[in-house]
Amino acid sequence: MKIYSRPVLLVGFVISLVGVSGCSSEGSPSTSSNPPITEAVTQTPTDPANSSAPTSSASKDIPETGTPSTESVEIEVDADAGSPEVASVALGSPVVIHVTSEAEQEFHLHGYDIELMGDDVTFDFIADKLGDFELESHESGEILLTLSVVED
Repeated sequence: MKIYSRPVLLVGFVISLVGVSGCSSEGSPSTSSNPPITEAVTQTPTDPANSSAPTSSASKDIPETGTPSTESVEIEVDADAGSPEVASVALGSPVVIHVTSEAEQEFHLHGYDIELMGDDVTFDFIADKLGDFELESHESGEILLTLSVVED
């Protein structure tokens, strides 16, 4: 919301001048019982000194799905084991997947579109998508890991 303080200050200034000068429409001193408005002008909500942003005790850093752990979830995968691994992590968690193989090959984590080549590779990412994601060996076509990212 944009706050315009100058028009209010101008109106307040004009009102205070009329009150301070004490002039009435007939040119004689005013006998009004209302004191001049000078103090109220400096305390208006549109005064930049008094218009701070509203405060809240709610933290903006806590996601709606809960507070993910700041520690990495570490998953070890042996590409030569012959059976796929299954792992589950909370949405927003840092994940480290360490893959070892007897031979150099290309590994692909679907959904995150991370591809790494080698016989000892490490996938390091934030699990920021819900669902099941497969880690595949491009050389053999085998699924080495199914990673499920779930709401906490």
